[in-house]
Amino acid sequence: MGYVFLGLAIIACVAGSSALTASDGMVIKKYGSLGVLIFAFSYVLLSRSILTINISIAYVVWSGVGIIFLAIVSVAWFHLPLTTADIIGLIMIIVGVVGMDLYGAKEEPELLAEGD
Repeated sequence: MGYVFLGLAIIACVAGSSALTASDGMVIKKYGSLGVLIFAFSYVLLSRSILTINISIAYVVWSGVGIIFLAIVSVAWFHLPLTTADIIGLIMIIVGVVGMDLYGAKEEPELLAEGD
């Protein structure tokens, strides 16, 4: 279930970032406010995912996959170009995320008992 929450957190992060971009530097208040609320929801979902996924793995996947999806949205929706350096950086992020996921700590986190 942790990966479901993580996937939803990634989608919310991309949506929140897109709304903030559409707000034109918070000039368009409705998009800015929506972006902030969606980002807050993304963090709630991320916090749910780390109940069953190691936090280092969850955060790397959340941020790395989010960056890759944001690059795609930036090109498709906002018509921003990707340079060769951008593409090389995205490839490096993919390698890092896959490496962390394959070789990172696989232990489930220990939940703190109440009163600890």
